[in-house]
Amino acid sequence: MSHKIYDELAQALNARSTMLLSIPCDEFYAFAEALFTPEQAQLACSMPMESISAQDLAKKIGEDAGKVEKQLEEMTGRGLIKACGEDGKKTYQFLPLVPGLIELQFMKGEVSERSKRLTVLLRSYMKAAKEIAMMSPPHTATSVATTRTIPVNKPMRHLPTIMPYDEVVKLVDTAECWAVGTCVCRHHGDLLDKPCDKPKQNMCMIVGESARDAASRGLARLVSKEEAREFLKQADEAGLVHSFANTDDEYINLLCNCCLCHCMILRGVKRSPLPSQAVYADWVVMINSDECTGCGACIDRCWMEALKLDGTTAVRDANRCIGCGVCMYVCPTDAMKMEKRETVKV
Repeated sequence: MSHKIYDELAQALNARSTMLLSIPCDEFYAFAEALFTPEQAQLACSMPMESISAQDLAKKIGEDAGKVEKQLEEMTGRGLIKACGEDGKKTYQFLPLVPGLIELQFMKGEVSERSKRLTVLLRSYMKAAKEIAMMSPPHTATSVATTRTIPVNKPMRHLPTIMPYDEVVKLVDTAECWAVGTCVCRHHGDLLDKPCDKPKQNMCMIVGESARDAASRGLARLVSKEEAREFLKQADEAGLVHSFANTDDEYINLLCNCCLCHCMILRGVKRSPLPSQAVYADWVVMINSDECTGCGACIDRCWMEALKLDGTTAVRDANRCIGCGVCMYVCPTDAMKMEKRETVKV
């Protein structure tokens, strides 16, 4: 069977986000084929970067508008694309792998043969992609073109932004809509019989306009701002890292509450010699040595091993600190505080 259309699909996915690359290989083809029929992949590849109506897309590809709209609605219900607006003014947009398509496959917390198969295929692809990247020279890990036009003076963030609790709760007041679902990574752990004791329900959050669309498709559920604050508090108490995939709602704004044992992104960050450069770490923890008692509570809580005891005082490695703040909230003497990092990657 020819994989030409799935090669094109990989290129279309990478044009939208490189947070998780789509690298054509047998494992990628197996995962992509489980999500997209060849016809759906062809339609996705024909979609522009910006959103488009069914009528305009049909005109572009020379197909019947009714048929195209039916296909788009089916793909939206499967979490492959997102819809914006209401009937009569509805437009559609093809989602990247992350943040977007993968999360929407699993946020319902569904336990089925399909979800288990998708999990196995995804993990198999992730392993293969890692091996390909490690064996390949720089810039040759994939033949997929990732060139795009970058607007002048507009930041392009293709890494997650790590936010401490006090900052992430500010999003609750600024975002109109919140939707929540099951943590994708910990749900994968359950499906693979590798469960986690961290909270899983309501831990994967969609922020902004995309929340309303995901909820309307049954992929997540809308919650009040009060509920969102409570779920964030639960995540913070459990020592989870708040990771925000901020795309200005170009595709989907996703707020994850992550643990190292299951989050593939955090595990990769920890393996980096400079974790603070592997994400957007806008914050860094500062320690008041006069107040620190050397109890070690913060050290046990730090996912990145950025803290250690020097005598009876905790000290911090700024290169390893990703500014998540999970250490600060267990300090019994309030000897820790978050400060803006002086040099932030843009």
